Amino acid sequence: MTSTAAHSIPVVTSPRHRGHAPPVEVQCGRAIPAFDTVARMDSIHRALAADPNVEMTDPDMDIAVLESIRGVHDTALVDFLDQAWTAAEVPDDDVELVFADTFSHPGLHAPTVAAKKPQDAGAFGQYCFDTITGIGPGTFDAAIGSVNTALTAMRRVADGAPLAMALCRPPGHHVSADAFGGGSYLNNAAICAQALRNGGADKIAILDVDFHHGNGTQSIFYDRADVLYASLHGHPDRSYPYFTGYAGEAGSGHGRGTTLNLPFAEAIEGPEYLALLGGALSTISTFTPDVIVVSLGFDTFRGDPGGDAALVRADYHEMGRAIADVGVPVLAILEGGYSVSELGDNVGAWLSGAMNASTVGG
Repeated sequence: MTSTAAHSIPVVTSPRHRGHAPPVEVQCGRAIPAFDTVARMDSIHRALAADPNVEMTDPDMDIAVLESIRGVHDTALVDFLDQAWTAAEVPDDDVELVFADTFSHPGLHAPTVAAKKPQDAGAFGQYCFDTITGIGPGTFDAAIGSVNTALTAMRRVADGAPLAMALCRPPGHHVSADAFGGGSYLNNAAICAQALRNGGADKIAILDVDFHHGNGTQSIFYDRADVLYASLHGHPDRSYPYFTGYAGEAGSGHGRGTTLNLPFAEAIEGPEYLALLGGALSTISTFTPDVIVVSLGFDTFRGDPGGDAALVRADYHEMGRAIADVGVPVLAILEGGYSVSELGDNVGAWLSGAMNASTVGG
């Protein structure tokens, strides 16, 4: 479907996400319905289908996806994800997902945890850090498709589009160089940031507005001065992933000062949230990036089962406009957002706000 609007916004989406359809995730030892469902994407597609300002497009087929992935993630992690389902040798046809049940942990004491495990049952807990994130037969292909979706939208920005959106599923911001979790398998935003740098961009800013801290993205760029990571998220004292995202985490070495964490209190509403966002955008503007990569989560919505914030639809419109008004090309990459009946319209509101910014064509 191609729009005829003069200032259409490329929105990239891939059907490969349907291969990853986890029925459950495990939280606090309980199997609960998985948050990241195929229905999330269906909701967005319905909301954007009739928008004349949106150009829905498939991913490019000629992108060196694995090369870009290996530019950020350790080969051992990528190989594990590729082989995990087959290596698990699931004996029961009723099993749709495999999960980690034993984790590599310093408390096991060296030299026990020093050696890398082969591709066997014990390897899962070496590369995954939670019980939320299962792997099914189509998970790795869906994750590759998600990266391809992000890289295609990135190309549109690199070719001159002021704004492009990648409807990525599964999401990615919890994945570090060598570990996955949080319903994420490959870090779409980090891969695009690195690809932009490889393509000649001097500096990149990653703005993470998902309810949960992007521990993986932060860790990948924590000691680098060329990529700024700024995150607004539920305070780690109460919010997943619990161990990262404190305000004192500001980067290290050459990257000192290029990490900005803005944890917020429970039930935060639009005015306070947008004020925090304004501070992050001021920092980003001072950084003078070539592109802003937005890890765009909608689990800050009031009543979303994945968070405890209280934003309403109008707040996403204002968020989109504020980000685009920085005057820097924007690559928006979908992360979370699990209030399925509201998700599509919230994405539409964010896009509407961004498109109405003076820098995009409003």
